[in-house]
Parts: sequence; C-alpha cells; structure tokens
Amino acid sequence: LFSSSNSADGLANTIATKLDWDDRIALQDRFSLEEKGWLVKVDWRSTPYGAGLFAQQDIPAGMLLRRGILGVNLQEFSCVQDIEVFCNHGEDDEYQARLEYVKDYLWGFSKDTDDKGYELNPSSGDSDDRFFGMWIPGNGLNHNEVPNTVYKESEEGINLVALVDIQADDELFDDYRRHGMSSPWLKDFADAHNVTLNFADCNEFV
Repeated sequence: LFSSSNSADGLANTIATKLDWDDRIALQDRFSLEEKGWLVKVDWRSTPYGAGLFAQQDIPAGMLLRRGILGVNLQEFSCVQDIEVFCNHGEDDEYQARLEYVKDYLWGFSKDTDDKGYELNPSSGDSDDRFFGMWIPGNGLNHNEVPNTVYKESEEGINLVALVDIQADDELFDDYRRHGMSSPWLKDFADAHNVTLNFADCNEFV
C-alpha cells in the first residue's frame, strides 16, 4: 500500500537519531520545524492531557501542515516484531521509554476515507490493509471528536493537512475514532504489554 521515498528535501532522518524518548517536549526541540517536515509554525505546550500541539499562525483549510516520509520521519509497523525491533533498537534502558512512546503515538490510517478522514469501509481481521505507525517525533495531536486536521496519503508517505480554518493559538486535534478498531496483532501486542493504544477497543477515552 505504501512505499518509501528518498526525496527528503531538508528533512532530518529523525528515525535514525538518538533521542530522549522520555522528555516529549525536549524531543520536539531536538529538531527545527523544517527538519521535522513542518510547513507551518507550531509549538508544543503542556495540557491536562500531556503535550499538545498549537498553531503559531493563522492556517487556512486545506493547507499542508506536515510532510510524512516513510523511513525518514514516519515509521511503519506491520507486525508485533516490527514494534519489538524498534523498541530494542538503542541502549538497554531505552526499551521501556520507546514502548511508552509507541503506546502514545501509534495510530492507524486508511486511504479509503471520506474528506474528513473517516473510513468508508472499516477494515478488520486478515483483510486489514491500514497503515499502522507513528511520526518521529509524534505530532502531539490530542483527541477531540471535532478535529481540525486530517491525514492524507501522498507518494512519499502520509501528510497532515488542515481540515478547517485554524487560528493562531488554537490547539490542533485529531479524532482518534478515525484510527478505527485495533488490528488483531495490535490488540495482542497491547494485551501482552498491558498498555493502552489510541484505538477504540484499546482504551477508555475514545
């Protein structure tokens, strides 16, 4: 469904960079906005729900916010082993921090959606061909049932786009219901590690 590209155009390879996975805001500050693929001015602030993403400028509906390029700033997982390889990459004491990062930032994406990003024919079981993965660093989009951003497939990976007009200092939101239900292998992963994920059947807040 998705293929990687070498066209990074000034993006840092954030996936290959040694990072402090525990400090979410410092991790964002490790790179410039441009190095992370952002095309608009944003910042991260503490909210009651953890680090949240805020606009620093007025943004019109339809504007490209961030480019996601597979293998550069967008990590794909297609099975439990992919997640285990990611979590075991690095120093011995990084495993738990990387696991917690996956728990908080992993999401699902289907290209078969309406204009607002809601899946038209929800995938399930062995027929599930959604993308599962995460941005590095994560976008920091908190959950809201009235989202103002949407994911769109691109030739390089997946982009984040403004769904509606956004004003400076507005928080940017995702509707986690658009991620759908977890794939069976992800549910097994969540159960094995006793963690919640951002899917309706893996937590109590979606």
